[in-house]
Amino acid sequence: MSSRVESPPTAASDLRVSLDRDLLNGTLALEAFWQALREDWRTLRHAPAAFSGLPGAAATILTGSTGPRIDTLPFNALVIDRLHAARAEGRRVVLTTTGAPDFAEQVARHLDCIDAVQTVTETHHVSPMVRTGPAAGLSRLVTIVREMRPHQWVKNVLVFLPMIADHGLTLANIGWTLLAFFAFGLVASAVYVLNDLIDLPADRLHPTKRKRPFASGALPLSAGRWMLPGFLGAGLGLAAVGGPGLFAVMILYAITTTAYSMKLKGTLGADIIVLALLYTLRIIAGAAVTGIALSMWLLSFSVFLFLSLAAVKRLSELVYIETEGARGRAAGRAYTVEDRPVIAMIATSAGFLSVLVLALYIDSPEVAALYARPQILWGLGLGLLYWISRTVLLAHRGLVDQDPVVFALTDRISRLTALCIGLIFIAAILD
Repeated sequence: MSSRVESPPTAASDLRVSLDRDLLNGTLALEAFWQALREDWRTLRHAPAAFSGLPGAAATILTGSTGPRIDTLPFNALVIDRLHAARAEGRRVVLTTTGAPDFAEQVARHLDCIDAVQTVTETHHVSPMVRTGPAAGLSRLVTIVREMRPHQWVKNVLVFLPMIADHGLTLANIGWTLLAFFAFGLVASAVYVLNDLIDLPADRLHPTKRKRPFASGALPLSAGRWMLPGFLGAGLGLAAVGGPGLFAVMILYAITTTAYSMKLKGTLGADIIVLALLYTLRIIAGAAVTGIALSMWLLSFSVFLFLSLAAVKRLSELVYIETEGARGRAAGRAYTVEDRPVIAMIATSAGFLSVLVLALYIDSPEVAALYARPQILWGLGLGLLYWISRTVLLAHRGLVDQDPVVFALTDRISRLTALCIGLIFIAAILD
């Protein structure tokens, strides 16, 4: 149990509790800011006040927005227990706020343990117990790494594809490509932080996303103030070392993926196309940092394949929604369960088109010059046809994780298929 000192009461038996400091552990301004930013990008003008914790920041943001979703706010459970205990003893509970009394009234009605709301100029509150020491520091570090989603960095292996396809495996190329790999990882992690912060209400209601560090409360919202610019700056700094070409690609990636998080992922049709382009940008970055000329065959193949994976992602989300039966539309998405057949068709046709592009490439003069036994490469098409067909069918049955990357990493058949494709590629090279 944490030790607490009661604030000076209005009356002898009254218990005063601060909406921001006690119930929300000082996060009201940040909660209001991130949720308002999700609705209107012009909320950025309030960022300095929200990040610095200036008095009245929360009230200013709440005045110009609908306010955070009260049913998703992370109220301090220990404080609420104390309020119920005080009322059981016959004491009067007063909720204090430094601004936005209308919002405080809504909170009071929601909690059903508040007798009155009072606007004050100073905030009196009790200090919660805070874990300290090496164990707390190690736990926080692990949580920060979780928020970075290192498993998603697997997508960045695409930067190696131009070097592999061109048979340009030199130490210099490997080194520059590794730099691009980490630059993409850091910039992507910055966008994951942004995405999790602006999607807090939806994530807290989601059965799996509510376990994410910010949504679960494992990371305080204040950590986002340095994680977002820190990861973004480090990633762009690495990209600058890789040359103007890589830096330009990274800027484009950062802008596009931010636009996707803020708006485009809720735009019908455009969302899956943008996802496919974000994957393809990794391949372009691999070519830019090594100076390898990109083949239109490779670009065409990647766009179709990643369009298929993006559609699989949406299909798995819709299957989950239909299974749960709670809503007909995913939060922040433009699709409904009635769109399942169309999304499945897009996933299948785009995947098969990528195999067609691969087949045409295998029959091109370029392949004859690069591979000792190019006819063996036809096995790549068969492997991809099998994997795409199986993945779409499993997604349609609700057996694919809502992130196809996670599915591919954890599915035994997918790993075996990738191994076979790799062996086929090596066999085609060897004389």
